[in-house]
Amino acid sequence: MWPFNKPADNQLTLKQRVTEFWKWFALNSQRFYATIEDKKCSELVDDVSAAIDRWLPDLAWVFGPGENKIGHSFTLSGEGILAKQFVTAYWLSQAPKITGWTFYSFRQQEETVRDFSLELDEHESFRPAEFWLFPYVNVQNERIDITVWHPSIHRLPDQPRFTALFLVLDELLGEFGTQNWIGEIKFSDAQLQKSVPILELREVIAETQAEYGWKKCPPTESHSTYRMPNQHEWLRGDTVVGGTRFYSLISEYLDAEGPCDHPLPGLGIDYAFVTIEAAHFPKGGEVAARGTIEDAVTDALESQAAGISIGGATGSNNCYLDFALYDGERSIQIVKQILRKHRVPKSTKIRFFTSDRAKDVISI
Repeated sequence: MWPFNKPADNQLTLKQRVTEFWKWFALNSQRFYATIEDKKCSELVDDVSAAIDRWLPDLAWVFGPGENKIGHSFTLSGEGILAKQFVTAYWLSQAPKITGWTFYSFRQQEETVRDFSLELDEHESFRPAEFWLFPYVNVQNERIDITVWHPSIHRLPDQPRFTALFLVLDELLGEFGTQNWIGEIKFSDAQLQKSVPILELREVIAETQAEYGWKKCPPTESHSTYRMPNQHEWLRGDTVVGGTRFYSLISEYLDAEGPCDHPLPGLGIDYAFVTIEAAHFPKGGEVAARGTIEDAVTDALESQAAGISIGGATGSNNCYLDFALYDGERSIQIVKQILRKHRVPKSTKIRFFTSDRAKDVISI
């Protein structure tokens, strides 16, 4: 129940959007199931697309087989875009249990890759399964770089090449597998010695993983460390070292020397950071002390499905705690409550990474 007048769809927070979606899906799940069983899945496209456009715009979706081929599945995909993948991970975390249904937050690899054709024009088509790859193990980046050849390569413009290639890669490896394992991609107009059919890529990856022992986690759970060799006067310009699982957001903010474009406008997400004077923390123990507060805020946000931590940083003037907030003012109040419990200085502020809220500075 909404406590007051129900907000318009364009004013909903991400938490509210996800809640509304799951109410709608649960209400219609039996109808969806029966329609798919009747081999009439195409009749659901307009309904589902309208719901996604209403509550979770610009995300991709698909029905498929359920886990272990039991029942049916519904997948919401960020299509390899990290900002969207955080959203789909959150969406999945709020999924209800519905008999006969499995839900996925990223495209799954297919057991059998389709041998399909793509039309180049009314006279020509080509088969993506005929791609050949020369794999090169990039030890430094823990990726497999690939040089790609196809019998029709000389007739393919760049965009269709990449589109077709990624269609096959995603079927072979799944959305996360492609992100985790495939590095630099080059196309060649000559078939290379020691190249392998693209359908053998799974075996190449398995052998590489066995040889090097690389362990892969979902992109949303991967952390990067960054350092700034020189400090500056602008906010966060004093950063010495930081860690993040949303490096592109941090990078854009630092490159802009201030607020940057919102990566997902219109979805009800705030990207915020807390500034706490470095002098508040024990000398030499800034990172550990910052981490204690960060963990407490994160636990409180996650317990109420109101946001996640995306990292933090230590600077010469301030320490920074970085969050994606999913429930608007409710999320901000949770952050403020925990900060007060930890008796942070009165100078502590909540600020925002994105230009839509650049002027908003919230005191504790």
